[in-house]
Amino acid sequence: MINFKCSSCGGEMTVSSTGDLVCSYCGSKSVFTDKDLSDYKNFRYRMLAYLSAISDRSDPEETDMIWKNAEQEQFILADGRRLSINYLFKGKQDDVTIYTARRNVIFVFPKGDIYSAGRFQESTGRLDYPSADIKGLSEFFPLFSGSFEIAGGRTMLSVSKGEELYPLSAFGSLPPEHTAWIISRLENLCCVLAYSDIAHNGIDIESVFINARTHQAYLLGGWWNSSQAEGGSQNDLIMLRAAAKRLTGLNYERSPEQFKRFITEPPAKNAFDDFALWDKVIEDGFKGRKFRKLDLLSNLNI
Repeated sequence: MINFKCSSCGGEMTVSSTGDLVCSYCGSKSVFTDKDLSDYKNFRYRMLAYLSAISDRSDPEETDMIWKNAEQEQFILADGRRLSINYLFKGKQDDVTIYTARRNVIFVFPKGDIYSAGRFQESTGRLDYPSADIKGLSEFFPLFSGSFEIAGGRTMLSVSKGEELYPLSAFGSLPPEHTAWIISRLENLCCVLAYSDIAHNGIDIESVFINARTHQAYLLGGWWNSSQAEGGSQNDLIMLRAAAKRLTGLNYERSPEQFKRFITEPPAKNAFDDFALWDKVIEDGFKGRKFRKLDLLSNLNI
């Protein structure tokens, strides 16, 4: 697994037609060696081909194939045991390192930062759902699968995930019609936060994970920034827009005008009213809800 992160904004970089590394989010450029270029292009093509394929169908053989490219990192736990993690993506949000393993997302907190790990667990435990919830919204929030103390004072938390679930940062910039369904899902999750009187304060491309085949989004990271806020927080709606702008990246200029206004103008006062505003963008800007297969290779330069 090979990742190249933009030094300007932290987004994943892709390869331009001239062989340069170009950030899909801010447009910054960089150069690298011929070997790095060859390795990166080969892995990136296979990864995007896989993500595009699973957006159309679930294929266990393709999943097994891509996980042969996983890297491994070992940890020594406080009790002396060894713990190995096989992962495809390694990211960072704030000072927390995030590993995307096959069936888990692993968060490693810096030395001595027990407070952030505790807030993560405490805040997700306060999530509340309407009694009439028929969508099973709880599955789109963290379900803890393990907690470990690492030798040297770091803390590790693990949450469960499906095999087809990957961080937004893995996809590079997306066409507006695909950013749109991600916004729809996040608007829904922000309503849950508002209902629970929680401000998440950490929505970005590292904390949000998506299943490209089922068009579902999960808010798994960033919970160490959360706080109690009656009726939720406008800050989450602002961060949602910033994440959408970054995710649309170089595709922003060809987005519908209603979409561009939505992600650049201030949000409504609460998540429920904001959802209503977004519904109007879907109808007027995208002519209603239409399921479109995600083809990540169509805009790839390698």
